[in-house]
Amino acid sequence: MSDVPQNAPPEHLVCYVDDEVNLLGVVKRGLERRGWKVEAIGDPFDALRKIRKAMPRVVVLDLLMPGMDGFQVLRAVKSSQDLASIPVIIGSARDSQKDKEMAFSLGAAAFLVKPFGIKELVLTIESVLGQSMIPPPERTDSSDVFGRPGGAG
Repeated sequence: MSDVPQNAPPEHLVCYVDDEVNLLGVVKRGLERRGWKVEAIGDPFDALRKIRKAMPRVVVLDLLMPGMDGFQVLRAVKSSQDLASIPVIIGSARDSQKDKEMAFSLGAAAFLVKPFGIKELVLTIESVLGQSMIPPPERTDSSDVFGRPGGAG
């Protein structure tokens, strides 16, 4: 049985790679509540295999992980012919200009500094993908706005 919401379309799959188990769970639940399917990956050595298998719309990647850092994972994703087109968002507590420059030079699409909120992450994902999962507001005519025809008057 899958941990992802059954109603989320497959094109809304995110791979989230972070060695912090608690954060994996929080981000996974937060994104799923907003309609995303999430493949949570806690081991950077497993990341490439799982990303290749899942073929997500976007990858969110931590930088500070034991054994293999996020830069190495990013470099591997972007140098793989079948994965290179997948946008990668860096989510890291490291906030130095050097880290940001390195991430962007390796092909990162965006850089979020931890701690970040789920709303900020969703907006960044949507911006990177050029789409919004937030439904547009229902149309109202001007009489609905202030209760009188013609608006504020």
